[in-house]
Amino acid sequence: MLLATGALGVLPTLAPAQSWRLRFDASAQRVAFRGITPDSVSESQVITGPTGGPVSPDGFAVTCSGDGFCRYFRAGALRRGVPASAGTDLTLWGLGIAGLRLRVHARTVTDLTGDRVWPGTSPSFRLVEGYAEYAREGLTAKLGRLLEQSRLGSAGAGGLDGIHATYRWTAPGLELGGYAGWGLARGTVLPVTSPAVNPLAEFQPGRRQVVAGALAGVHRRSLDLEAEYRREVDTFTDYFVSERFAVSLQARPVHALRVGAGADYDLAQGLWGSADATIAYSGQGVWATLGARHYRPFFDLWTVWGVFSPVPHNGISGSIAVNPLSSVQLQARAEWFRYEDTETSTPTVTVEDRGWRWGADAAITLNPRWRIEAGGHRELVPGAASGGVNGRVTWSPDEALKVSVQGGSLERPLELRFQDAGVNWAGGAVDYRIAERWSAGLSVDRYWESRDRPDPAAFDWNQWRVSARVSLTLGSAADQWVLPPGKPRSPTP
Repeated sequence: MLLATGALGVLPTLAPAQSWRLRFDASAQRVAFRGITPDSVSESQVITGPTGGPVSPDGFAVTCSGDGFCRYFRAGALRRGVPASAGTDLTLWGLGIAGLRLRVHARTVTDLTGDRVWPGTSPSFRLVEGYAEYAREGLTAKLGRLLEQSRLGSAGAGGLDGIHATYRWTAPGLELGGYAGWGLARGTVLPVTSPAVNPLAEFQPGRRQVVAGALAGVHRRSLDLEAEYRREVDTFTDYFVSERFAVSLQARPVHALRVGAGADYDLAQGLWGSADATIAYSGQGVWATLGARHYRPFFDLWTVWGVFSPVPHNGISGSIAVNPLSSVQLQARAEWFRYEDTETSTPTVTVEDRGWRWGADAAITLNPRWRIEAGGHRELVPGAASGGVNGRVTWSPDEALKVSVQGGSLERPLELRFQDAGVNWAGGAVDYRIAERWSAGLSVDRYWESRDRPDPAAFDWNQWRVSARVSLTLGSAADQWVLPPGKPRSPTP
């Protein structure tokens, strides 16, 4: 709010006809969680449990390593946190230069308990985007904190502090551009030097990487073809952090049918990365997709993860949505995938190399006031599985008020762990639009969670969760788009 207020206080002196829009939102939630506490017992005190395995005198399953002690884990202490966040999204235009606008999107996060027990609340301030944009006669240029929306950018590698510029020739539909600046840590809005993204202690880079890339595209009425080249360099060693190339295609050969495909290639490691292809159909009351993908995880060269040679997986997916009646919507989706051969030998272990998942949802609008939603999913993947159902009933007596009750159940059999976990929940929420630009919401949920084990480490973790949120949108008078007055009807002869 300080940043937005300062901008609003200074910028009106620059030109007489500025326009602006400011959106402020804030939310907080009360949650509880617990971890595990390591413990040990001397090997001489271990006894045989009812299932034949070693247990402590008080019944905890233990692991003995031959050093005279056997180790196990107890349930940790219950800890409560109140994570909260607030954000501003400010856009200004009409600054005296045609085609110029400024945008600032920032967010602050904290734990209102003061203990910072909830993860992800540091650093407190994050600048998500903050740039000046100039768009005029085919040229679009941005300067500042940018989040790229290209294929490589949307894969979590597209944030930078720098400049991005493209020029588009309308008649041939040709677009060329490039960008350069200092990169951000993958999948975040923080630099790689930030302590919040430090998983490797002293192996973390001491300087930010330099990012540069080139873009080219062809945009026609029924065809969009784009290509991108991107490299990142460590400024301390002058070594490559990454170097990749990507191409993507979107085509509309006939009405209601869309075809998309794309792939990226890791030039630094000489490996094909991820690739995908999708066919989508949008007809009268029917929407369907069919796709295939090849996914290979990507790691920067400075990290250690690449030496483990993670194998890619290949999958086939599909979805369909239908409206058999104007008040009924049905959706279903499914995916099957399989990992490629790891080229390793595990003669005493059977390893799962494939998995699948599916889900289905339904919504019925009884009348303008009442709506019922229900859904279910099932997932079976290497190492774990889950399945559950959920439902919601919403009552909207008018356009300003929305009241809903919801609940569900989730089972999580953890294949590689000695326990199964289940959770049931129920709750309600109220959303109210106080005025044209004000809205607020409150939700209260009750969770019943159990960890099922055949020893004392099994426990129930039940809790209440309360969350509140508020949103405010402000704008200048020039931000209001008003229709011109209608002409009076001509008198009937």
